[in-house]
Amino acid sequence: MEENKPLTKLSLLKSLLSPTTFPHLLMLALASIALFVLARMEAEVWSAYGFIGFSVAYLCLAPLSKNERLGGLLRYKTDDESSEKPPVSARFKILIVPIVLGFVIIVLISVIFGEGGVLSQVGSFLPATLGGLFVLWAVAQGRFFGLATMNAINIPEEGQSNPNGYSPVPSLVMTSTLVVVMTFAVTEGLRFVLGSSSFSVWPYVFSFAAYGLCIYATWAQRKKASLHSVTHVVARKWFWATQLFITWHVLSIFRSIDSASTDTLIFIEELLLMIITVFLAIWALTSKGEGSESTLFTRDNALFWGVAFGYAYAGSVAMITSVMDDVRTVLIGGHILVVSTVMWSQRSMLEAKTNRINTDRGIVQSVIDLNIIEPSSDPEPSDDEVEDDQHSAAQSHEEA
Repeated sequence: MEENKPLTKLSLLKSLLSPTTFPHLLMLALASIALFVLARMEAEVWSAYGFIGFSVAYLCLAPLSKNERLGGLLRYKTDDESSEKPPVSARFKILIVPIVLGFVIIVLISVIFGEGGVLSQVGSFLPATLGGLFVLWAVAQGRFFGLATMNAINIPEEGQSNPNGYSPVPSLVMTSTLVVVMTFAVTEGLRFVLGSSSFSVWPYVFSFAAYGLCIYATWAQRKKASLHSVTHVVARKWFWATQLFITWHVLSIFRSIDSASTDTLIFIEELLLMIITVFLAIWALTSKGEGSESTLFTRDNALFWGVAFGYAYAGSVAMITSVMDDVRTVLIGGHILVVSTVMWSQRSMLEAKTNRINTDRGIVQSVIDLNIIEPSSDPEPSDDEVEDDQHSAAQSHEEA
């Protein structure tokens, strides 16, 4: 992979789905299903050990994968010169290191936290602790989405101030239209799939109630951002993205409450949300904006960070669903946390972004003003020098 190419969402997605590391994703899916079944068989402790063990294993391997030798063991390399197709087993050799390391960590966890272990009393709380991380993942989902979308917005280089503020009406109308379109597409699309003929106004009520609450909570930040065209544009684009994300989760809450929605449909949606969450988490960690990237979290090791997060996320869901029989209640709670986090981020992140842009703009303007009033490089003559010049000129005139 060429390091000199700028980091974009497409390049990061290609890196995550690269055939050289795809077996790691396959193992994540299969191992999570197996450990989830183990948790449902009243073996929550060993299931928690498994999720934690493999998550920690990939957390250790992610930063070390930048090493050329270890990275070669974790990535499958094809021989372009060979015309023979390699066997399928050759592709799965890259799983040896994480599997061995994962089982070693599981054994260590069992020895330390298991029965007769040094921290056996603490070990009994591991499943509950892992399940409690579900709250953290829900909050992280909302926060990472806010960071990823904010970093993706290109900031205009030039703009104009408006003491009265730019009108918020066009932005509010556009956002309202997007909310209506998304609500209609989701509800009517599902109504067509499920074969239901009844129309319900409640999804629209839910969506616009959340939208109205967002406007009320962020009105002060919107007014401040509207004082300059640059911050006004950034705020407008970011509110479009975050409001659509909030609407999606609000509709998910409604579908979880609605008895007409099937468990299969809810499971597919939650799986899709988990994938999006992992991707946005990796994007927020690896990038500082479109075209830049972190040194610790890079596109080359992004998959390993994502797999580590995936095991922890799946483990939390497995633990909390094994304790609570009503999975829908758990999912509703998660969606409410995500919506609350994004609403809070709309206030805090826009405030911070507006202040940062205004500060940068003030620095640039100060430099421009300094260049304008910069004095000439030639020193001005002193009063004595002026008098001497006048005296010399007078003498020259008399001699003439």
